[in-house]
Amino acid sequence: MGSEIPQGSEDNILILKGRFKSVSMNLYGLFLIIFNNTKQFDTYHIIVSSYSDMYEYEPHISWEKYEEYIVDKKWKGSFNNSMTLSLMEGLNNLTQDSNARQLLFDHTYNYNYDQIDVILYDVINRIIHDKNLIMETIIQEVSSNDFRKVKEDRSKPQEADEEKQIETGKQHIILKVKPIVAPVKGKPIYELKIGDRIMVRIVPSTTKENYYIDLYNLKEEKGIRPIPASVVDIKSTAGKNNPIEILVEIIPGVYGQFIEDEKQVKLRVFDPATDFLLTGGNQKNINSQSSIDEKTSSSEKSTFVMTMLFLIILALFFFLAYISL
Repeated sequence: MGSEIPQGSEDNILILKGRFKSVSMNLYGLFLIIFNNTKQFDTYHIIVSSYSDMYEYEPHISWEKYEEYIVDKKWKGSFNNSMTLSLMEGLNNLTQDSNARQLLFDHTYNYNYDQIDVILYDVINRIIHDKNLIMETIIQEVSSNDFRKVKEDRSKPQEADEEKQIETGKQHIILKVKPIVAPVKGKPIYELKIGDRIMVRIVPSTTKENYYIDLYNLKEEKGIRPIPASVVDIKSTAGKNNPIEILVEIIPGVYGQFIEDEKQVKLRVFDPATDFLLTGGNQKNINSQSSIDEKTSSSEKSTFVMTMLFLIILALFFFLAYISL
């Protein structure tokens, strides 16, 4: 009598982890898909790199460490941006297709690895185009309580450790930020892509945020000055009412994080002609600086003209004096 195929529990969280590699394209990647207990995508991540050590990370390890590894690599910029973006779009399209989403969940629930690989192989190979692509998938099942506990532990404040990071500068810093909304000319949040630069404002909620607000001289009479930041990670889940979590890079090693509940909101995109840039801890306004340069140039021209006129008048005076002798 054959062994019984395992099946997921109705109350458990199903997590699909995997890795893939294309030796001919020199591309190596990891992915993680989490289904909640309502059969919907809870979270999904994918990352691609040109470094083979990415593939060496085993998908058999616990899901939380696997997720942290992927996100940490994104935070540090250790990935192929264009390939990662394209594959994230491929997964996003899969989440929007209710039939494909249901099919992937059913195969995961029934531990049907062959059919899971067919679906994900198709998504990945549409971008990479390698008939010799190698892929490995692993299913992990955790209870809703254990899953929730991990999420809660992650959200607990660790200010003491973070302040130590500020002093040592050895680890990345994550600040609480708020995106700048632009209802007319902004970019819809659901269209955001990795690499987009948006305007955010650091929220002065803890000593950590206040430290960086002072460091970058962001205080103004009207409040905190907004700054540009590059999108490095988007945690988007299916469903109208599910929030979107976005991680942005302010400068190397310093990141901002915010959660947006409204999926139709439009965010202000960085405009180099009018917005401020962080340069070595100082603020620089390109537009204002350009105006200053123009004024300086005009002032220099005026001074030159006045000097020339003075010399001409002086020469004329000596000439007339000479003639009168």
